[in-house]
Amino acid sequence: MATTKQLKRYVYPVQLDEEEVQALNLIVERMGGTKSEAIRDAILSLAEEVKGMEVVKIRDISRKQARKEILEFLDKKERAWSSEIANELRLDLSLVNRVLEELWGEKKVEPATQ
Repeated sequence: MATTKQLKRYVYPVQLDEEEVQALNLIVERMGGTKSEAIRDAILSLAEEVKGMEVVKIRDISRKQARKEILEFLDKKERAWSSEIANELRLDLSLVNRVLEELWGEKKVEPATQ
């Protein structure tokens, strides 16, 4: 006689507003399945996304030092996104954007066109 594995199940009451209910209904309508399956799939999808998240510890450096490092970084690259610069140099994205705006104004760099 075959044995069946018992699955342990948990129940969590969830409060949804009207917009969330409409979104859930749309998912079920277009993807099929049940609302419970849609919620479980969303949880698993977000869990996978979180597993791949990278945490970057931002360095606290002066604007002058950031400018120097950004220019050195750009000397090695033909083009780069501001988010790439921020991640690679571990700088705050708003600081990178301010420095890039200064550099654009001085014609030391230029914004990339698509």
